[in-house]
Amino acid sequence: MAADKPLLRKLAEEVLGREAASKIWKRIEVIGDIAIIRKPFDVDVDMLRPLAERLLEVLPYVNSVWVATTPVRGQKRLREYMHLAGEPRSETVYKEHGCLFALDIRRVYISPVLGYDHIRVARMVKPGEVVCNFFAGIGGYSIVISKHARPDYVISVDISSDAVRYLRLNVELNRVGHVNEVIHGDAFEVAEVMDRIDRALLPCPELSLSLFKELIAEKVVRCNGVIHAHEFVEADRKKQAVEVAYRRYLAVSKSVGIAITLESSHVVRSVGPRKWHAVLDLKVLC
Repeated sequence: MAADKPLLRKLAEEVLGREAASKIWKRIEVIGDIAIIRKPFDVDVDMLRPLAERLLEVLPYVNSVWVATTPVRGQKRLREYMHLAGEPRSETVYKEHGCLFALDIRRVYISPVLGYDHIRVARMVKPGEVVCNFFAGIGGYSIVISKHARPDYVISVDISSDAVRYLRLNVELNRVGHVNEVIHGDAFEVAEVMDRIDRALLPCPELSLSLFKELIAEKVVRCNGVIHAHEFVEADRKKQAVEVAYRRYLAVSKSVGIAITLESSHVVRSVGPRKWHAVLDLKVLC
């Protein structure tokens, strides 16, 4: 039996016809009560408005529909959006693993596909650890770790004033202020003056490798501490992505005379033809 068509493609065929529907990206991204679809290169935004109205009819938990008109870009890793239907607001509250995240899709980076990795890493945190999330955003890793593990302290750093504002709000919403410190600043500058930590999170693939080098060279992460490094890599297969990424980090660690080992890994997703988003759990050896 053939698999059912993805909802967005099915609705697009109903509203736009089969030819136009074939150009529509299959997946709907739902963040809180906001649905996001992605604009195909050769499809006019106005063509998507009837489809957005139909989404509101069939998804009762969605109150606003937006279209992402650009890929993620810039230091703050933001997309540009246009409102299509429903309430003309871009702020919502997103729920994940029993945690609440207030956010504005136009002002902060959010990727629900990272939800599994948030809880995966949280389950690795040992009681009493000092954890630093260097590209914290609205606090996905920081809040989930604070709620589902028993860290001594969680430090969250982000250069975006909007991200920091929502991160501080999310710390309050989830009542984890007693173990959290939020720093508005540049991750590289903060790392220069940071005391020893047990675990570092680097969830920004574009900057992860550079900061990894600084953290191990300056011995910011304790002996036997763990660094969760995110990396975009090109590889033919998913398994190869981890191998390619690990070779990069191994070369950098050798260049500064620090030994590391790969404890575990996770491939978050495909981000393009033969391009992957991989997460490496790297243990810093004595």
